[in-house]
Amino acid sequence: MIEQAARLAGQCPACGDPCEGWAVQLVRDGKLAWDLDWEHAGCSASHDRSWGLAPEWVRKAIMSQHGPHCLQLADPEQRGGAVLKAFRDAFGLSLQEAQNSARALRQSGYEGTYVEVRLLADLFEREGIAAGASPGPCV
Repeated sequence: MIEQAARLAGQCPACGDPCEGWAVQLVRDGKLAWDLDWEHAGCSASHDRSWGLAPEWVRKAIMSQHGPHCLQLADPEQRGGAVLKAFRDAFGLSLQEAQNSARALRQSGYEGTYVEVRLLADLFEREGIAAGASPGPCV
């Protein structure tokens, strides 16, 4: 299983007291998922889970603690439905969102969390699309 977590500090969604939590991004059944868990003494735990890209603040927390990763195509001129399908399958994007992500991928690369980049790289490999993933921002 591919996963990455970030420790969070904030206010309890249930009572408003300061608390700590975890944001986790993972691949579950071949699709991107995310979990949020908040907990502190004197209050019941709060859990939130969903599929697709995590909220931007969760992605930023993970990247601030672990750094971004970059996925680049071996051939930036690579065209075809397989790239769009990978973005749609991995992240649950609309066609327009997938086209925008594919355009960014062809220009400077797709920058995201380790989990996002690893999932896309695996999907591209299955489709015979040559791509490379590396830690650090896309340049």
